[in-house]
Amino acid sequence: MTQRGFTLMETLVALVIFSLASMALLDLYSGSARAKAAHDSLIARTSRGEALLMQVDLARTYEAARSGVDPDGASWSVQMNQVAPQLVRIDIEVTDRAGRVTNMQTFRLPRELGMEPEQ
Repeated sequence: MTQRGFTLMETLVALVIFSLASMALLDLYSGSARAKAAHDSLIARTSRGEALLMQVDLARTYEAARSGVDPDGASWSVQMNQVAPQLVRIDIEVTDRAGRVTNMQTFRLPRELGMEPEQ
């Protein structure tokens, strides 16, 4: 008489292997989803920082500090400091709702910001 099918032990081992593989795939998927969300947030924060810098360049006005909150909950700040007679440092910080921060820094000449040169 020949036996056909699987024994109970074989079925349980297969079920354990399948469960472990499924848990590993779910962990990989959730890690990938978190990484994508962090990447999307980085892109949004960087784009917002570039937009703020463009506003500074278009306004051509020295403003020591300003800040705000966007409708999506991201907060931002722009600070300008004259670090030398012919150099102004602009610091831009954008923080998303999750607390992830992007900092940008650039320099401009005072005349580009409508400032009178210091004597």
